[in-house]
Amino acid sequence: MRALRRRFEQHLAADVVRKLVDAPNVLRLGGESREVTAMFTDIEGFTSLTDRSEASEVLRLLDEYLTIVTDTVLAHGGMVDKLIGDGVFALFNAPLDLADHPRQAVAAARAIVAATERFRKTPLALKLSLGRTRIGIETGPAIVGDVGGTSKLDYTALGSVVNTASRLEGINKEFKTAICIGPIAASKLGAHETVRLGAIKVRGRSPEMEVFTVAGSPEQKEPARNHTTKQRHGK
Repeated sequence: MRALRRRFEQHLAADVVRKLVDAPNVLRLGGESREVTAMFTDIEGFTSLTDRSEASEVLRLLDEYLTIVTDTVLAHGGMVDKLIGDGVFALFNAPLDLADHPRQAVAAARAIVAATERFRKTPLALKLSLGRTRIGIETGPAIVGDVGGTSKLDYTALGSVVNTASRLEGINKEFKTAICIGPIAASKLGAHETVRLGAIKVRGRSPEMEVFTVAGSPEQKEPARNHTTKQRHGK
């Protein structure tokens, strides 16, 4: 039980870890198929920030920033799967069931954008010109469980939903948005909660994919136009 706690205490909220410790049989480390909502975050222009800034200041800034993002994910019932440089890969509805997980992920995204915008006004963030946070979200089936060698197992999710969420984060560049939501996640929200951005070609997917953002975003000052653009991003 102690090993299980160590495995997940940095990825999940304390109350979720307690549930896993109390009922370890609910955790299928060997692998299972389940619907998840995947989220990827990234900082606009972070590479250029690192090139022009002192290393100690970059690390201090990033530590404070990532604490905000990960704490917000955990507060909304999500799991911090990985830190990827300045970005976060998070899962909702894994390893345990989370009711209404697409809406929880979108609520977390909105809270992250609001909190990081406030953080951008702090002295160090202003000094280093910290960029905006961009977020991609999609819902779909994934294989979740332990992956890796015996010396370094990693509980994670695999599947097209993960790749799509990652690419949606990059698509924010095309639409100048902060949050980009895939069609499956958007379909699980109320019509009043999202705004259609357009149809876009995503590598590895056919046909073009409808993409959305959250209603009431600062970027959405007028109805979105129906247009198609080519997407050249992707991890």
